[in-house]
This record gives sequence, C-alpha cells and structure tokens, in this order.
Amino acid sequence: MKVLKITLIFLVLSFVLSESCIAQKAEEYFQRGIGYLETRLINEAIAEFKKALPLFEEGQSQEKAEVYIALANAYNWRGIYKAAIAACKKAIETNPDLIYAHYNLGFAYREEGKDKLSAKEFAIYNKLLKQEGEYIEIPEKSTLDDINKYITLGDNYFKEGKLDEAISEYKKALEIRPRDDILNKLSQVYREKRLAGKTEDKSAIMDTATADTKTLKIDSFADEKLSDKIPGLGGSGKMSQETSVDDLLITGTEYYDKGMLAEAIEEFKEVLEIDPDDAETRYNLGNAYVDKEMFDEAVSAYKKAIELNPGFIDAYINLGTVYLDRGLIDDAIALYQQGAKLNPDDAYLCYYLGEAYCDKQRYEKAIIKFEKAVSINPMDAEIQYRLAETYYETEQFDLALEHMRSAEELGHPVDQEFIDNLEKKTR
Repeated sequence: MKVLKITLIFLVLSFVLSESCIAQKAEEYFQRGIGYLETRLINEAIAEFKKALPLFEEGQSQEKAEVYIALANAYNWRGIYKAAIAACKKAIETNPDLIYAHYNLGFAYREEGKDKLSAKEFAIYNKLLKQEGEYIEIPEKSTLDDINKYITLGDNYFKEGKLDEAISEYKKALEIRPRDDILNKLSQVYREKRLAGKTEDKSAIMDTATADTKTLKIDSFADEKLSDKIPGLGGSGKMSQETSVDDLLITGTEYYDKGMLAEAIEEFKEVLEIDPDDAETRYNLGNAYVDKEMFDEAVSAYKKAIELNPGFIDAYINLGTVYLDRGLIDDAIALYQQGAKLNPDDAYLCYYLGEAYCDKQRYEKAIIKFEKAVSINPMDAEIQYRLAETYYETEQFDLALEHMRSAEELGHPVDQEFIDNLEKKTR
C-alpha cells in the first residue's frame, strides 16, 4: 500500500476564515480536529471536522472544501473509504485543483480495489504537484514486514524509555497502514510522555526551591512541610493548585482508560474540591459513574456540567442517553429540546432528539429532527441510515431508499436484502 500522508501543514496554512463568531467556531473545531489527527485520535478528529462543516457561510466554500479534505484524510485512516470518497468529491466540486483532495481520493479508490479510478486521481495529483513545483514520487507498496519492523523498533524504544524514538517508529508503521493496535501503542507513549513531562516540571521547581532554601531538606515536591515553608509552593498557591489539578486530571483519565473506575472517580472528585466549577471534570465524573452503573450520581454530575456550561453538547447527549436507557423518554426529549434550543445548529442534538421521538414511536416528529440533522451535516452516515429506517416505518419507501443509498455511499453497513426489498416497494 502506498504511503498515506497527513497533509496537515498545507491545510492549516490555507485555512483562512472570516472574523465572524460562527467562522471562529468553525475554525476552533477544525484546529481541534487537526490536533487530534496529529496524535492519531482519528475518531475524535472526525467528530470535530463534522462539527465544523455546517458552520461555514455561503462565501466560505474554499474553507469548507479544505475541511472536507481533512475529513477524507481521517476517514482513510479509519478505513472508511466510501465516506472518504464522498468527502473528496465534495471538495473537488468546489475546486477541482485541490491537490490533496485528489491524493486522498486516489488512496480511497485504491483501497476499494478501483485501480483505474485510483490511477487517474494519482495522475491528477502528480500533475498538480508538478505545477506547484512540489512533485514527490509516491512510494511503492510497503509490506507487512515493514510494518512489523517499525512496531518492533517502537516497542524496544518504549521499553528503554526512549519515548520520542518510539513515537517516530510507530508513526512510520501508521503511515503504511492505519491500525487500531498501532494507534493504541502510540497513544500509550504519548500518555507516558505527558506524565514524564509533569515529573520534569516538578523536578525543575524542586531544584529552584532547593537553591533558595539551603537549610531545608527537600524529599518531595508534595511534602507538606515544604509547602508551608517555601513561598509559591503552599497548598493555596496558584502554581501548586494548577499543577495539582493538572496531575489529578491526568491520573483520573489514566485510571478511567484502564477501567479503574473507583480510582478515577476519586481523582475527579479531588479536582472538583479544588475547582468546583470545572464543567469538563463534572462531565468526566458522569462518564465514570455511568460505567460503574451509578446512574443517579451520573445524572447529577451531567446536570451540573450543563448548568456550568449550557453549550456543553456532549453532556446533553450523555445525560439524555442515561434517561433513554432507564426508560425516561419524556425526560430525554425535554433535555434534548433544551439543548437544541441553546445549540440550534448542532446536528447531533437533533439526531438524538429524533432517536427519543422514535422510542415514543412518534415517527413524524423524528423525521423532522433527522432531516434537520442531515441538512446540517449530510456527511454523517448514521444519521442518513436512521432517517431511512424511520421513513420505512412510515411507509415512505422512496425516501427510505434514497437515504439508505446515501448511508451506503458514506460507508455505513447496509443489508442488501433490505435494499432489494425497498426497491421492490418503490416499483
């Protein structure tokens, strides 16, 4: 397989937005997605790019096209090639000379086994690169042995504590073929590096403290006597508090990722003792409570997160999911309505409100919400699929078939028997 490039520099440099509030919000989502893409958090990157797309205004088609390219890049990394193809076509509709749209399209076609279409797109890509004076020969397909070689080197470096070298090797393996096991290894190294960075920060502060207080014996940055005696290191000091919160958050997240829920909950609670208005930590605490099946506590945590940040969309979604799982459908509908009123341009709140209406078998209302979600974000395969199923429930078979085909084109698994049945009903 030829190397898949992440074209981040090109995208960031060419991403120029107006200074309107909506455009700034779109840029925030885009930049956050780029950050996730750089660290191979592909699912998170896809979610951010999807949030950015519906926020562009009519005169920002070029910027929107570049987000489609980034989205296609992320889809290729996840192996969702049909969705990548659709995103590339959207970008090329705006500007047929977008170099990396053709690269990603060629890559996706090749992985789908469409060699002629792939060759055509790579030829356009090479032509455009030559015009820009940036021609680089696309390397030939790498082998599984190459991937395993880089993984082994990364593993060895990681064991030796050479984190930067390990990251470099894992990235080489990912460039050959994106795989979840490699992504997990890379994420683990990044976490270790962050924790190591925190340790180094503490050591630096310790050295400074030692130089200024020669008579003190310093055994630990967290030593209570040291906190009392050295200005700036006391429990009430800003530097100490910020460092403590950051460490607790990292530790809590580490526990959560490892499934150590009780420990994660305690860490998040300690953060909230220091900063009770931290909406993100309230949300994380709610997630840990849900996984531990402490649903009343989860509801309380999510509600507080929303109270602190009425625009916290994920908190609405997760709290609504708890309501739905417990059969509190009316509560979920009221919550999603509240969230949608405050965040009218969010496709996911519309989608989940549609799901809640489906649970009540109020299909016409569900269709209205699914249609709005699709109008905001037509690239989401799951929304297209659920809209098709809901149209089927109301026996609107033509529309069901239309959206089912859209879902399939975007990479959603579709039962061919269901498609055939729809086609018969529309004849």
